[in-house]
Formats: sequence, structure tokens, C-alpha cells
Amino acid sequence: MHVLITGGTGLIGQALKQKLLVEGHRVSILSRSGGDFAWDVANTYFQPEALDGVDAVVHLAGAGIADKRWTEARKKELIGSRVDSSALLIHALKTIPNQVRVVISASAIGYYGADSGEGRCEESSPAGSDFLAACTKAWETSILGVEDLGIRLVKLRIGLVLSAKGGIFPVLCRPIRYLVGAVLGNGKQWQSWIHVDDLVGMFLLGLRDESLKGVFNAVSPGPIRHREMTQKIARAMHKPLLLPPIPGFLLRLALGEMACLVLGGNLVLADKIQKEGKYTFTYTRLEDALKELLHG
Repeated sequence: MHVLITGGTGLIGQALKQKLLVEGHRVSILSRSGGDFAWDVANTYFQPEALDGVDAVVHLAGAGIADKRWTEARKKELIGSRVDSSALLIHALKTIPNQVRVVISASAIGYYGADSGEGRCEESSPAGSDFLAACTKAWETSILGVEDLGIRLVKLRIGLVLSAKGGIFPVLCRPIRYLVGAVLGNGKQWQSWIHVDDLVGMFLLGLRDESLKGVFNAVSPGPIRHREMTQKIARAMHKPLLLPPIPGFLLRLALGEMACLVLGGNLVLADKIQKEGKYTFTYTRLEDALKELLHG
């Protein structure tokens, strides 16, 4: 199989690329710079050769949700980077001769809002009502045109991705390592996480299983509250948690509206991918994931 990955220079794209290569597949990266082929979303440029011989597209492109403070300009950039990149991909698939049979598009559990409290979030649950939900809903809607081209579409609502090679996990570990780790807010917020190996496994399943289509929650079956997650990470690192919880108002002062990313949470269920995709998770317990992430 020849797989084209948009936005493939990030953590998820690189992990997926390595697994695909190990399995003997061909992988191309489509990126503004540093990829095998180039595109420029702002100027609606898509290198035509990028689709030569491609059987599947994994669409990961989008500005990092937590990279910068959420000013009004940044909010427009976050939505635009997702919607506009999807529009460019769909236009390319429509106008450039190709043999693409499936598109796997990234989404996020932010679809349910930054904080859905104790509500159990299934794929059929309604979208939230905040900016995070609006951004994610626009992201999912923007890629629907793929189906109009007769191409199978799978959307993965990705949770908190845990990887030793980057992303949020090293950020969580750093203060604990230096004895300044603390629970954020009241600690009751749900954390729906997924080990990067299982996330890659879900992408691979979507590529292989022609019966899979639609949206799936990409989270472990073992969601956990933030306080317990922080305690388990500290225990796995053999470090104490010496500081009291950091009050929510301080985090809001420091991060502004973006504080919802750490103060909110979602109890997201993975039942659908297990039932329809028959996917068996490698890491269902945080303790097992931490053992692999910290000690290999």
C-alpha cells in the first residue's frame, strides 16, 4: 500500500510512518517543508505528483491547539488550518487523477467540548458548545466532501496521546521529575488517553478494514481522573507530589481561555472501535502504558 500523510512531520505522523515502513508499505509525507511533496494551503497549492500511485491518505494537518494563546486571530488560524487544508485535499482528489480508496482524517475528542463533566461521550453524543467543540466540528465537516468522491472516509476523534518521544507526556513528566509536579484544578476532570502505539494501530485498522467508515473515538477503554493520572505518573517515576493543587483561577490568569484544556475533561468511550473494528487495545490500564513509556 502507498500511503500519503498530510502534516506527517509531527508526532503521530512520524510514529505511523515508521510502523508502515516496518510492515513494508510505501509512505510519502505532504508538508509545507521537509516532506517528500509540497503543498501550500494559504496559496492553495498542491503538488500534483503527491498523489501518484497513492492508495490511501492520512490527513493530520492542522495547527497545534495548545501551541499559542487563544487570541481571536489564533482561533481563526486554528479553524482555518483545518478547514482550508481539508478543502485543498478534496480539491486535489477531485481534479488530479488518482487511485485513492480511503482517507483517514484526524479529529479530536474536543468535539464534545473542553469539559463534558460526568457525561459519557459516545460517537453519537452531541457536539459541545464552546470554541474547542466549534473548531473540531468545523474540522470534521470540512472533510466530508471526500465521501462525495466515492472515497471511504474514517474520522478518528483522538484523545490525550501518550508517547515518550514528544507531545503531552514529557510535559506532564517534567515538573514531577523536578519535584514541582501538582494536580491542576480540583483534579476530578476526566482524562481520556491513548498510548501512541494503540493510536497507530487504529489508523492501520482504518486503512486495512474496508468495512470501517465514519467516526470513531480514538481513546483507551481506561479513562482516568486527572488527580489519579498525576499520582500514577509520579508513582511510576518514583517521585513524590509535594505541592498542593494549583487553583483553577491561577491557570486561567496564566493561560486565558486555553486553560480549559487542562481544567476540563471528557469521559470518552471506546466501545464502537472495539465492536465494529474488533480492535484489541494493547494498553487499557494506565499503569501498563506508563511502564512502557518510562522504561521501554
